[in-house]
Amino acid sequence: MTVRLFEEVYNSIRRDLIRGALKPGDKLPSERVLADKLGVGRPVVREALRALENSGVLEFRKGATGGAFIRDGDGRAVSRTVNDLVFLGKLSLDQLAEARTHLLNLAVKLACERSQPADVEALEENIERMRLALEDEDVVSSIDEIMAFYALLGTAAKNDVLTVLIESLSDIISQILLSLRPDYLSELVAMRLELVCHIKNRDVQAAEAAMSAHMDVLHNYVMERSLGLHSLNLDPIYRGMKGT
Repeated sequence: MTVRLFEEVYNSIRRDLIRGALKPGDKLPSERVLADKLGVGRPVVREALRALENSGVLEFRKGATGGAFIRDGDGRAVSRTVNDLVFLGKLSLDQLAEARTHLLNLAVKLACERSQPADVEALEENIERMRLALEDEDVVSSIDEIMAFYALLGTAAKNDVLTVLIESLSDIISQILLSLRPDYLSELVAMRLELVCHIKNRDVQAAEAAMSAHMDVLHNYVMERSLGLHSLNLDPIYRGMKGT
């Protein structure tokens, strides 16, 4: 099958990334220069650049020094794909929750083995921010901090792939919580302080048990109230790698 012209441009830029000719932060040539270099029209280049933006490779900046830039890697494209597959019915929410639980248990195990004092401090600071947001009845900030906790676990585990996967599977959970606005979130403060204490003490078994108990509460709540995902009127907000 003949590859469409915009896909040739798309693949050409991705090849430059793979070969190291382009790096995060690099600015691409203008549409006109790229069109001349690749022997295609500017609309073709524009379509390819938009596809690369949608896949998380590029970001567009405005202003005199703006243009198309190679962005630092993040998990937003993965989050978008997972979310869309769930809403298309290709992935079930219960299987997503199951996979997320196993990933978080692995993160906790590795965090017990690899975390540094700064990682534990970051987790404790996150819990305090969550507590304050809950006191202020700021549901949005509370859920942002709740979800950021999981990314910090990936950081404490010293595994970037694990962090990306956890965030990708957590995004839809955060959207559901924002829609449902549960009233039991204050219970998470004590549960998470207990979990971090076990991580600090390098107690893998106790930490895994605490995380499993925490996930049972959260996922059971989400599953019971999300049988009709399409009725929740969720907004497609993808936070990937922002820490939420």
